[in-house]
Amino acid sequence: MRLRRSVLLLVVGACAFAGGLLASKALEREARAQSAPFASTIYVPSDGLAFRNFEGRMVARLSYDSHGGTVEVFDEHERLAARMRPDRGATSTPPSGLSNPSKRTLGEPDLGF
Repeated sequence: MRLRRSVLLLVVGACAFAGGLLASKALEREARAQSAPFASTIYVPSDGLAFRNFEGRMVARLSYDSHGGTVEVFDEHERLAARMRPDRGATSTPPSGLSNPSKRTLGEPDLGF
């Protein structure tokens, strides 16, 4: 009697496993990437798209106007560090209050931004 129970449990377990395997092959579909041309399109709102770090400070902003798009990069104090426009190329604006790093004197400390 015990042997029959063990064999029966083994057969039921094997059938359940085989049924689950067949069901997973029949019911699960294979994952495929979308081939639509608009799959990676992001629409930028009229006031721009802000990129922030985990602390909530703005790192960069993507915006547009009648002349095209603009990418602005900000420093750790959320002051404009660089701006890139399509008609003028990249322009760099050093943070206010600091001199140009190439014109620093030896005694002047480097503040890191």
